[in-house]
Amino acid sequence: MTIAEATDVLIELDECQKFFPVTKGIVLRRLVGQVKAVDGVSFKIRQGETYSLVGESGCGKTTTAKLVLQVEQPTGGQINFNGKNMADFTAADRREYRASVQAVFQDPWSSLNPRMRVGDIILEPLITNKNLTKGEAKEELENLLRDVGLHSFQGDYYPHEFSGGQRQRIAIARALSLKPKVMILDEPVSALDVSIRAQIMNLLKGLQDQYGVSYLLIAHNLATVRYMSHHVGVMYLGKMVEEAPTQELFNNPQHPYTKALISASLPAHPDSQREDLVLSGEVPSPLNPPSGCYFHTRCPFVMDRCSVDEPELRELSEGHKVSCHLY
Repeated sequence: MTIAEATDVLIELDECQKFFPVTKGIVLRRLVGQVKAVDGVSFKIRQGETYSLVGESGCGKTTTAKLVLQVEQPTGGQINFNGKNMADFTAADRREYRASVQAVFQDPWSSLNPRMRVGDIILEPLITNKNLTKGEAKEELENLLRDVGLHSFQGDYYPHEFSGGQRQRIAIARALSLKPKVMILDEPVSALDVSIRAQIMNLLKGLQDQYGVSYLLIAHNLATVRYMSHHVGVMYLGKMVEEAPTQELFNNPQHPYTKALISASLPAHPDSQREDLVLSGEVPSPLNPPSGCYFHTRCPFVMDRCSVDEPELRELSEGHKVSCHLY
């Protein structure tokens, strides 16, 4: 069975870990600790759905995305693509995987080569991986530009001739050129003007319906997450503390950290009533995390056992999991 044949679960992370060694000394270097960037994270990305990771800066969201992209290799656990462990991939499997998983990055100014015309940027992965005639390449370029809301003649322009929103459309067209199964969206609208963000989010949702592509969305803005996602995972200091379908998570958050994130965001409606929860203190260092529950040093509901016992991620209801001793 090839990795193209499988279930509706495209990517599954199972107790995935990524630790970065910290060394000291110049001549005689010695290991003094490990930064636990990702520590036992598990989730699934299903066909045609959007899975979002949220949390404060440094919680491990981008490192998790790098593991999925194979930019980083996991220290422990495993990542499956269509049911097959990526550690067991053959060279052919890796080529297929790279074509099946593409990325759109945060900064549309630095993610495009300023010396290449837009048409060449979009077609580069397609020409590298497939044998296309000049006519087929031209037709494919026109289709991709049209799908992202640009004109065919703009393929002859250079990136500096476009606005930020248009550049992000170009980046999306490049990622779509190989008809991927999964796209990693790392803060895809945070660098754009507020007036443009809704356009790009609507574009991404429309392309998901058109192409059947799945998204792994990395975002800070909870409004973006709520609008685009089907499932959400909340990370804190490298660990998953809550996971649920999007509406369930926003309507019925359970973990104190999730409640604090939602409380700190702008409400969906000015008259909305919600619980105000303000956290004290700073995020602990991932080099020396607290014992027990990592969140206990900032939690307003802390109990004695929280500093000793690490809570398990348990299912409260169908699809809603929480890692907290309150439950």
